Amino acid sequence: MAYFFFTKDILKGKPIPIFESSNHGIVARDFTYIDDIVKRCLGALDTAKKSTGSGGKKKGAAQFRIFSLGNTMAVHVSDLVSILEKLLKVKAKW
Repeated sequence: MAYFFFTKDILKGKPIPIFESSNHGIVARDFTYIDDIVKRCLGALDTAKKSTGSGGKKKGAAQFRIFSLGNTMAVHVSDLVSILEKLLKVKAKW
């Protein structure tokens, strides 16, 4: 969603809110296509199995399962902004 908000702010001449990492380093994010997330969510539903619970004492479906659905290729936010600037032909305000 960041690219939509960034594009809107660039076109309106508003500063882009970019957050720094705790050590003031370059921030990188995974940008994932929503259809990929939907497919992965549906796929995760199909993998649910019965859980034996803690130490085999409980029987029944698992209450919680953790899946990493993000992209595995992080992009520097500054690179994303540079791409948007090039495509929009407008300099972003930071």
